[in-house]
Amino acid sequence: MFEGIIKISFVGMEASDTLKEYITEKLEKKGKILKEATLIEVFFKENTHSRGVKEDFRVDITVTLPNSPIRVEQSGEDMYANIDLAMDTLDRRLRRYRERRGYLEGVKPWKVLEAQAALEALTEEVEGELDDYSDYVPKIAVRKTVKDIGPMEEGEAIERMELLGYDQFLFLNKTTGKMSMIYKRRRGGYGLVEPE
Repeated sequence: MFEGIIKISFVGMEASDTLKEYITEKLEKKGKILKEATLIEVFFKENTHSRGVKEDFRVDITVTLPNSPIRVEQSGEDMYANIDLAMDTLDRRLRRYRERRGYLEGVKPWKVLEAQAALEALTEEVEGELDDYSDYVPKIAVRKTVKDIGPMEEGEAIERMELLGYDQFLFLNKTTGKMSMIYKRRRGGYGLVEPE
C-alpha cells in the first residue's frame, strides 16, 4: 500500500468524493509500484471555456519519485475514462522508470545513438517566399519553471522528457557544459539543439 501523500485538487469544478475514491482506489492497486513515491498530486480540471468540445475534462497526475518525477495528463469527455487512460500511461512510464533506474541513479552510463548521417544529409532549403512577420507580437501562453537540476547526459535528458510526457526538454549538457534542448521529431527519433 502507498504510504506517501496523495493530494487531490479540483480546478474549475465541484469537488467530488466519488472521483476522489475512484482515483485513490486506482492508485492503491499500484501500491507496490508506487512504494518509493513521496508525493502524488492529482488535479481534476474542467475546461469551462470549451464546454461541449471533446476536451471538457482533464486529469493531471504527477508522481514524485527519488530520481525523477513522472507526469501524466489526459483530456476527454468523460472523467472516469480519462482516469483509466491516464493510469495506463502511468503504468507504462513507471515501467520505463524501473527499467532505467540504474541509469537514473548514475550506476550505468547513458548512451545515445548519434544521427550523424541524417544530420549530414540535411540541406537548408527555403520553400517559397518568407512571410513578413514585422507586425507580429509574440505572446507567452504558458510559463514553466524548472527545478535547479545538475548537469546530465543526453540519454538521461531523453528519459526525463519521456517520463514527464513533454515534447522537449531543456538541460545542462554534462558532456559539453552548454545549455541544450532535446526534442521529439515529428517523423520519429529525437533532435538536439545546442549553441555553437
